[in-house]
Amino acid sequence: MYTVVAQRQIPAPVETVWDYLSKPELLSKWFADTSYIGPDAPIHMETAGGDFFSGRVIEWDPGIVLGVRWKFLGCGPEYEVRFSMLRRKQGTELTVQDRGAITIEEAECLRVGWSEFLMRFEKALLKNVSTRFNWRKALTLTIRIAESRQEQLASSLSDPRWYQTALAGVRAQIHEPRKNEITASITHDAWGDAETRTRVRLKNIRGVDYAYVAHEGWSELPAKLAEDERRRFVGIWLNALSDFSVDGSCRLASVASEATR
Repeated sequence: MYTVVAQRQIPAPVETVWDYLSKPELLSKWFADTSYIGPDAPIHMETAGGDFFSGRVIEWDPGIVLGVRWKFLGCGPEYEVRFSMLRRKQGTELTVQDRGAITIEEAECLRVGWSEFLMRFEKALLKNVSTRFNWRKALTLTIRIAESRQEQLASSLSDPRWYQTALAGVRAQIHEPRKNEITASITHDAWGDAETRTRVRLKNIRGVDYAYVAHEGWSELPAKLAEDERRRFVGIWLNALSDFSVDGSCRLASVASEATR
């Protein structure tokens, strides 16, 4: 498990920096929408396009540290994220530590991502504008596969009938499989001639089986459909994979996702 660190000098007092981390109306300017964040409270933060983080606040010391433990889309690996603040002459030194990446590639993506988020944090604070990311063009999620379910998952992903049943009536054309990777082209009556693409990689990392899912091509859908369909398919994928995940956490996350819409 890897820990990544990102840091930025924010030309604002600690009290203001804390507000942008802990007040929903300010947090929404640079990171995500949430209804409440407080000591030892459950959290649900929605970014864009249906993506969200769910978990709990584990550290709360105003002006000093805010810590959360969460999962992306409510399933897969768990991450501990710690925002710490130090008062400096020119403002505040804001540091983010994120522990939980299971591969070096993921750790590098998190490092770059948090550096970008801190840049957006500073701009939102100084200019009082929204600096939020637009919805991501790829829908991605990771699940921990339940014991002895990997072969069943691989078999399902190789069967067009599973996609039609599990993914809201889509049609799937399965491509020639590669080692531990299954890809497909996906169409749907509502999308017209547009086509999306799925890729699922099955990996065993330190004795734990994972499925990495990427569903791309949403921007190729008709403009009025693209974001709404991507958002809808977050819940559809979570529900579809719940039978294969450890403790069915994906199904619980799917329910939570639908409840926020």
